Amino acid sequence: MKIAAICLCWVLVLTAAGVMAQQPTTPNQSSTVPNQSWDALRQLQTGEKLKVERKAGKKRGSGELVSVSDTELVIERKGKTVSLWRDEVKKVWLVVLPRGNARKIFSIIQWGSAGFAVGAITVFLIALDTCHDGCNEAGMYAGLVGATAVGGLIGYFTERDRLTLIYSAP
Repeated sequence: MKIAAICLCWVLVLTAAGVMAQQPTTPNQSSTVPNQSWDALRQLQTGEKLKVERKAGKKRGSGELVSVSDTELVIERKGKTVSLWRDEVKKVWLVVLPRGNARKIFSIIQWGSAGFAVGAITVFLIALDTCHDGCNEAGMYAGLVGATAVGGLIGYFTERDRLTLIYSAP
């Protein structure tokens, strides 16, 4: 039981940094590029996905860009067009979708490797504790493969869209 607790602690320690690294930039996090120009919105193409935060009420909305003028931003959300005056817009992010399968495959490999490492450490510690006269090697291999598979699944399901700050009101 003591070995299992130690292994669980190592799993948590080794995966915490990877989980934090996989988190997308959220609208609540501060950006490194303050006060982007409204003109940057005009350079976007119609149909690009945006996330918008309003000044009043901190309401956020997302949708596809329809048009941008000097005074207004129009997005389409759930089949309806929403007009936002420039004065009521606090921040606008461009939603960057993962590029094909390359990013998802990289994430699976990265997390699968972490799972393999955790599985190898766990199997080694269990073998040190219980294998004096002989071991069930099939169980050890199953644990190693299982940990790798779990790591790969974590990588598959944690890959998300990225947000890029385009505009921040002065």
